[in-house]
Amino acid sequence: MKKILYSFFFILISVSITAIIYLSFIGLETSKFNNFIINEIKKKDPGIEIELEKIKIKLDLKKIQLFLSTNNPKITYREIKIPISEIKIYSKINKILQSKMEINRIIFAINKFKTPDIQKIAIRIKPSNFKTYLLNNLNGGEIEKALFDISTNKDFKLVDYKASGSIKKVDAKIASDFTIRDISFNFIADKNLTLINSINASYEGILVSNGSINIQKKEEIEIKGKFNSKFSLEKNQLNKLFSGVKFFTENEIESQGSLLHDFNLKINNNFKIVDYNYKSNGNLSQTKVILKEYFKSELIEKPIKKIFLEKVKLETIINKKNKSLILDGFYSFNSSNYKKFQVKHNIDKKNKNYLIDLDLSENIFLDIINFRTDSKKKSNIKIDLKIKNKKFIFDSINFTEGKNNISIKGLILNNKKELDKLLSIKVLTFNKNKENNNFTVNIKKKISVSGKTYDASNLVKVLSENNKSNPLKKFNKEIKMEIKKFITKEVPLNNFNLIGSIQKGKFNQISAKSEFLPDEYLDVSLKKTPNNKKILEVYSDVPRALLSDYKFFEGIIGGKLLYNSIISVTGSTSKLKIENFKVIKAPTFAKLLTLADLGGVTDLLSGQGMSFDILEIDLIEEKNVTTIKEILALGSSLSLHMEGYIEKTTGLVSLSGTLVPAKTLNSLVSKIPVVGNILVGPKVGEGIFGVSFKIKGLPGKVKTTVNPVKTITPRFIMRALEKLKKN
Repeated sequence: MKKILYSFFFILISVSITAIIYLSFIGLETSKFNNFIINEIKKKDPGIEIELEKIKIKLDLKKIQLFLSTNNPKITYREIKIPISEIKIYSKINKILQSKMEINRIIFAINKFKTPDIQKIAIRIKPSNFKTYLLNNLNGGEIEKALFDISTNKDFKLVDYKASGSIKKVDAKIASDFTIRDISFNFIADKNLTLINSINASYEGILVSNGSINIQKKEEIEIKGKFNSKFSLEKNQLNKLFSGVKFFTENEIESQGSLLHDFNLKINNNFKIVDYNYKSNGNLSQTKVILKEYFKSELIEKPIKKIFLEKVKLETIINKKNKSLILDGFYSFNSSNYKKFQVKHNIDKKNKNYLIDLDLSENIFLDIINFRTDSKKKSNIKIDLKIKNKKFIFDSINFTEGKNNISIKGLILNNKKELDKLLSIKVLTFNKNKENNNFTVNIKKKISVSGKTYDASNLVKVLSENNKSNPLKKFNKEIKMEIKKFITKEVPLNNFNLIGSIQKGKFNQISAKSEFLPDEYLDVSLKKTPNNKKILEVYSDVPRALLSDYKFFEGIIGGKLLYNSIISVTGSTSKLKIENFKVIKAPTFAKLLTLADLGGVTDLLSGQGMSFDILEIDLIEEKNVTTIKEILALGSSLSLHMEGYIEKTTGLVSLSGTLVPAKTLNSLVSKIPVVGNILVGPKVGEGIFGVSFKIKGLPGKVKTTVNPVKTITPRFIMRALEKLKKN
């Protein structure tokens, strides 16, 4: 009996195992359920047409549940063929045995499902953001393969789902002018988690590879991802990427490089971004910028047309607390030697901040302090710049080159590049290893300038330049200067002291005193009159210290200078007077004398010099022209009279005058009774022993012509006699 029982159980177990294996791997083939399944599906949606081959009943060991399986069913929805390669339909065992079916799970595989076909089916889906995006923003491509596992309730409503597969070559429109092309990726998804990997795509020369995205649904939707990008961009591509940014649209730019991107998004149920974090790092292997117009600056020796970047490390961070861009690499202007640079940029729209640290690749020079960088030495500049409310706020500017150092604090410029504020300037520079600047400027209630040394070699030239803009025009302050040594091109000044006031960026009042040597002084005075005019007076015991920048006065030594000018809104009327001086090796005089064939006087000019009793110049400065009413020089060997004008816009010079080799002879002739009146006369006419000349032309093309036959005018003789009588 026991043997029979054992045998029975053994057979039962063997049959059961065999049945389980058979149902699990082979299945029981039947067509009994075909019509039932077709009818049940058509009840849910009459638009579905389906043809099934024989169905197999199989067993899912994991779920311990029977399911129906078939391959390559022919399914058409609204005349659209759905390329399902395999389908599994799960139902309760008792329902299947009773030839009744209560579907609670469907698993099906799809191969090569084209995006346009998916969009046609999606039209039937109820309205949603996903449907809108699917219909309007996707183009081309296909679901190459996918497996869907859908759980439903007895009413065939979705309860849960799982999906996996791969998508190839889809184009996705992000904005009207922003389309990402050739998107390919693999995916795994369920109700709470979506994993996307092997992402590849392209956009306007940017290739995306090895991307991955993790989408997790909790109380909020959290999206994490990363991808690599490699780019080679030219002007047209950059125009699309940065449309509206003038720098990219106006200039020729090319750039190559690669980046690694990492991002994190949190989105609420209304699809609004709650939090975000984006990081990228990589390198710009090579970037070239050709500017539309040359960039010129008074500080840079050569205009800049081309900018090159090489081996630049790039790092970007964007989140709620921090929006920054860091560039660290090498740059070059106009194919010069590459130098290091680093830029840290806070890219917040309201408050932009730049930390700039760069070694200079071009020589710079500051005329106002007579300083020039040396290309053989390493020079560096550090700038802390903020842009706020269209103002440029320089918290600090620090320049170093060996022992040279220039530091600026609290500089603020408005959008017109006018100076709104400045706290301090410290300058220490050397020229040929000798200290030429060592001073400090502090601006509080007053402007205070103090120090050991200031190199003013180019100061006269800087002040005389016709600058259209005045960067200091918002300054209204008192000023005080104390400099122990003023360096000039000729004779240095000692113990320079100045007190005065500035109104709208211009000196309103000045009282300044200094000394060249003991008993040789410089006095400067500027006063304002009741009718809003200014009177400037300058006295100098060493004229060449003030006149060395003007070619006309080249070669003047000795004498005393007195300058007087009445300045109004429309211009100025000025008079310069120099007494008891000599002229040695003066090119302007020498050229005139040579052309006039006055050989003996020329020899005198190149030797010990020609002595003059007086030189007077009367000028009228107007907006567009400088009128030279008269230049009169009287000396024992030579006298000169000149008049004319200089156009400020074109630089055109037009002067005419007379040289007289022997002043005393002419003066004697003018005193001879009867004959003198005939030769000279009380009205405009011609005298004797004069050489007439003209100087005319544009800058660099000035020509001098001489007529040695002409005689001097009575006006010249009368002016000479007036001066002789006064002396």
